Amino acid sequence: MSLYKGHIAGGFFAFILYILILVVFFAFKPTYDVLIWFGLCILGSIWPDIDTSSFAQKLFYGFFIILDGIFLISGRFKEAALLGFFALLPIIGKHRGWTHSISAAFIIPSPLLILPIIKPELRVGGLEYYTPVVIGYLSHLILDKQFKLY
Repeated sequence: MSLYKGHIAGGFFAFILYILILVVFFAFKPTYDVLIWFGLCILGSIWPDIDTSSFAQKLFYGFFIILDGIFLISGRFKEAALLGFFALLPIIGKHRGWTHSISAAFIIPSPLLILPIIKPELRVGGLEYYTPVVIGYLSHLILDKQFKLY
């Protein structure tokens, strides 16, 4: 699938399915947090295309440059350098390369699992944020029919 709108629609469908499973099988009662989960799922659904000139690349790199600028202005040079380094990684591979692998679907959002451990005072992250990103990411791979295990 080449257009980001199709991946957003796929992420939307996958998210609705996820919430229905939570409601039906786990008696989940949706709260406003579901809106954050939805946003994360949609971002996950377009992330794999960051490795090519695309809507996803423009969106994420626009965010990265703003965040990097904030880090630099506030004197957080280590964070700025790390963000710059990790932001380069997707574009050094080929399209539908490592960003389109199942392992990447679980590794890329892993900082959401680690953040509450290293910075509990932020009160953000955890499995409830990680899972929607993975669901969105996997919806992208399903639509692209890419199931590489490397």
